[in-house]
Amino acid sequence: MRLDKLTDVQVEKIYNERMKEDFPANELDPLEVINDAVEQGNYECLGLMEGEELAGYAFIIKHGKDYLIDYLGIFPEWRHHGRWRELVSMVGNYLADAKSILGEVENPEFAMNAADKEIRTRRLEFYLTTGFRDTGVRLTYFEAPFIIIEMMHTPVHSKEEVKSLYEMHYKAFLPEGAFEENVFMSDR
Repeated sequence: MRLDKLTDVQVEKIYNERMKEDFPANELDPLEVINDAVEQGNYECLGLMEGEELAGYAFIIKHGKDYLIDYLGIFPEWRHHGRWRELVSMVGNYLADAKSILGEVENPEFAMNAADKEIRTRRLEFYLTTGFRDTGVRLTYFEAPFIIIEMMHTPVHSKEEVKSLYEMHYKAFLPEGAFEENVFMSDR
């Protein structure tokens, strides 16, 4: 297994064929915004490769040595082969020189029903057992409620530092004014 930078064609294919299935519409940034961020050097799209076959992806916002994992996904045919843990580990190794690596996970407290709450709780527990810690920062991003997590092999950041890092990433990524209008953060 290895991580490779994805081509524009691969990014578009993953976005249209996988990400639209893997993420709710209110959590998915427009492809044009992602492509613009890649062109500006603020975003990186990686593919998890099993030989020459694509098994998953990691889309990452970057600012110097500070990173925000925007999207992680494993293709359905690879989901029960330990690839999730491998992808998280490989992303951590890929970003080994990072000062910070943040991520987001859906907040179980805002689940729509019991089944949704169970899925969100399992996702959060997965990340907390694969090298992330809960930062204590909660946010609503375009009406979607999240918990901000941080990869453990980076220094521990205060809640105020986490908020500042998160704001820095998205202000560089989103159109002007979109952050202030659509992103709301609070402490747990």
